Amino acid sequence: MNTLKVYQFNQLELDMLKESEEDIKYGRVISQEDLDKEDLEWLSQI
Repeated sequence: MNTLKVYQFNQLELDMLKESEEDIKYGRVISQEDLDKEDLEWLSQI
């Protein structure tokens, strides 16, 4: 028998999820490819 566990989000997590949904809604997103490029640029500076 599997036991279902329910995760309770705290307020900070709920706020972050709401911000993420707004970012998606308003097109404030970045592709994985562009993110990888930014990561490489950032890593090359440290």
